[in-house]
Amino acid sequence: MKTTLFMATILMFSLVACKKEVKLEVKRITETDKTTVWDITVSHPAFSSTVTEVEKSCVKINDELTGLVNGIRAAFQEQAEELNASLDSADLKQVGPYELVIQDSVFWADQNYISVLISAYEMLGGANGITHFYGINYNVKTQQFLNEKDILNEEKASDINALLAKYLQDPDKCNTFEAPTIENCTALNLTPHTVEFTYAKYILGPGSCGPVTISVPKEKMQGLLK
Repeated sequence: MKTTLFMATILMFSLVACKKEVKLEVKRITETDKTTVWDITVSHPAFSSTVTEVEKSCVKINDELTGLVNGIRAAFQEQAEELNASLDSADLKQVGPYELVIQDSVFWADQNYISVLISAYEMLGGANGITHFYGINYNVKTQQFLNEKDILNEEKASDINALLAKYLQDPDKCNTFEAPTIENCTALNLTPHTVEFTYAKYILGPGSCGPVTISVPKEKMQGLLK
């Protein structure tokens, strides 16, 4: 009887150990490139783990993030060079360098999921720049990237939209353009306890309101997530 109890205790502790959360190491990669034509600052994460299988999975998302950032940067530089060439042909001078700032927010990073929001602010002349958002959600175990249809039960869109309206923080009543919905959401991210809906500037309200992020608790989304 004592042997059976001892073995059961060992098994219980083994199961707890197996379920232990594996936090990922997050390294920040930062680059700058300043010329007379552009001023570029890039910051994005790279994930790693001491667990072999998790480390292998990290390689895939690291490549995806690097490719995304490099693609944004290359497109920006191409536009900047074209604009500068147009100014030269008109015998005009560039007032100042064009600007690109790429930043990120890591919402989740463990052996289960990685969720990152990449923002890219571009100023290519004019009075105001524009910020683009990219939500990256990754299942570490299956090595699959998740889009909105993989995360949300779109058949329950009306229920999700009602929650978005409920959890929108807008004490100044600034966001008067559109109601937040899954259809006009710019980027989607996950945390262990919430779903984060990001809306770019000018979607919910005037530019002065800025971008908006709505956090909806997962406990309120039972039946609304896949």
